[in-house]
Amino acid sequence: MQSNLSNWTLNTINPQNNGFTPPMDMREAISGIRALPPLPGSAVRIIDLISDPKADVDKLAKIIEMDPLLTAQIIRWSTSSLYGYRGKITCVRDAIVRVLGFNFVLDLALGLAVLAPLRAPKFGVIGTRMFWTHALASTRLMKKLAQKLPDELGIKDHDVFLAALLHNVGFPLLGHQFPAEFTYLDKLINANSGISIYHLETFAFGVNHTQLGAWLMTAWSMPSMLVNVVYHHHNPYYRGDHFQLTLLTYVNDFLLGQVGIGDAANQSCPDEVWAMLMLEPSEAREMVDSLQNEIADITEMADSLTN
Repeated sequence: MQSNLSNWTLNTINPQNNGFTPPMDMREAISGIRALPPLPGSAVRIIDLISDPKADVDKLAKIIEMDPLLTAQIIRWSTSSLYGYRGKITCVRDAIVRVLGFNFVLDLALGLAVLAPLRAPKFGVIGTRMFWTHALASTRLMKKLAQKLPDELGIKDHDVFLAALLHNVGFPLLGHQFPAEFTYLDKLINANSGISIYHLETFAFGVNHTQLGAWLMTAWSMPSMLVNVVYHHHNPYYRGDHFQLTLLTYVNDFLLGQVGIGDAANQSCPDEVWAMLMLEPSEAREMVDSLQNEIADITEMADSLTN
């Protein structure tokens, strides 16, 4: 029965096949991959700087300025209306000192550098434009949510930002490494708008973006916190290491899904999750409503980063 349902669902979105046969289980294809995109040199240097006790603004600016694209992105970020700075920014050091701050730029530069080598289609619910829209909205909303959480949960601002920016990294990796499957999944999502994307991709391919993303983060030796969040952010019952941050990411995705941003439009949020975070649902929904005023600026920034 399940096999028949599977074949029917997949065939309805690709009746002509067009030369592409979707793998019912991508695990074999994944195991055959010998090399992932290498971790960019900028990211390696930033990771080294994080562990440097003498790290300062000048060292960070120097690393960023070795990469022209990263330099342009940081300056563009600092001049975004999201941050309200009306002066002129002409160099990375000014962006750090006058607008964004050292720790923010350190996290931001790492996130941007990590994402740089991944090339995926721009449009669609899982395309890079929506990826960036969701990532930017998440950095704003998760920060607001985290400020309402009790200190005893031990969630750090540094971790919140990286989790917000990178937890859906599996989608651009899928588009980069498996473009045909990525396009097929986009069609499947459009044909089944009432079903969770997370369940659709698992149903169609035997793997999903959380597994792909965690695979990449592990291969790149990223922090275990990030690996856990990337892998478990669609599981409201995960209670392993860093589960509080994972639950915060889950709530963030649920809330953004309610306003049509991201991949969790059909995701529910159990009462247990709110209780574990000691967060009031009504208060969290007010934060999403307040975020609506920033959507135009977020979309503009997402377009800029996508292009």
